[in-house]
Amino acid sequence: MNTRGNHPWEAGGDDDIHANAALYAVDALEPGERQTFEAHLSRCAPCREDVAAFGEVGGRLAAAAAAEPPPQLREDVLAAVRGTRPDAAATGEPGPGAGDHAGPAEPSGAAVVSLAGRRRPRTRWLAAAAAAVLVPGAALGGWVLGAQTEQREQQQVLAQEQERQNRLLGAPDVRTHRLEVDGNPATLVVSEQEDAAMFVASGLPGPGEDQEYQLWLMQDDTPVPDVHFGGGQVRVWLEGDVRQAEAVAMTVEPAGGSEAPTLPVLTAAEI
Repeated sequence: MNTRGNHPWEAGGDDDIHANAALYAVDALEPGERQTFEAHLSRCAPCREDVAAFGEVGGRLAAAAAAEPPPQLREDVLAAVRGTRPDAAATGEPGPGAGDHAGPAEPSGAAVVSLAGRRRPRTRWLAAAAAAVLVPGAALGGWVLGAQTEQREQQQVLAQEQERQNRLLGAPDVRTHRLEVDGNPATLVVSEQEDAAMFVASGLPGPGEDQEYQLWLMQDDTPVPDVHFGGGQVRVWLEGDVRQAEAVAMTVEPAGGSEAPTLPVLTAAEI
C-alpha cells in the first residue's frame, strides 16, 4: 500500500507535486510544472514552509566556501526527492514511492537509517536536493570572485608599471639612447637619479634556437650580467645598479643567460 497519502501534506492527490518544492526554490522547474506548483503552493502551507526553508539553505551555501560536489550527488538526492532509490532501476527493487502492489521492504541492518521521531523526514531529503542544485552556483560564485581578484591584481601591477615608467620618463636627468640591433632600431632610456634603465624594441628578430639576448652593465670595464629576453615586442627593465655603470652592452647568449658575455657585442651605449 502506498503510504504517502498518510501525511497531511500529501492530501492533494498528486504524490510528486510536494517534492517539487526544492526544485521550485532553485528555479529548476519547467514552465508548465512551475505554473502547476504555484497554483498548488497557494493552498499548501507545508510546501510554503519548505520553499522558505530552501531559501535559508541557499543563503548558507552562498556564504560558505565553494566546493565541487561529487557528480553523482545531484542524481542521488533528486532521486530521493522523487521517492525513488538511484539503483532501483538496476536492481529491480521498488523505491519508497512504488505502487500499491509493492510489499514492505525488509530492513537491511546498517544500510537502514531510522527516521523515527522526526516530524517531517522528507524535509531532510529536500534540503539535500536544494544543496545539490545550489552548490554548483556557489562554486560559480567562488570562481567569479577569484577572477575578479585576479583582475584587480593585474590592474594593480599595470598601475605600478605605469607609475614606474612615468617616474623614469619624468626624471630631470632622463636620457634616450638610439641603438641598432642587426639593422633593427631599439631604444635605451636611462635615469641616474631614478637608478633605472629600460630597453625598448619593436619587432626585434629572434636570437636563434635555444638562445636569448642579454644586456650587460659595464662597471669599471667589467661586464655585469643583467636581464635576458627573446625577440619580438620588447620592453624590459634592467635589474642592476645603473648608477654604477658606465655603459650598457648587448650580446646573444644561451637560453637562461650567461655569467660572461659571448662575442660579438651586438650593440652598446655609454650612459
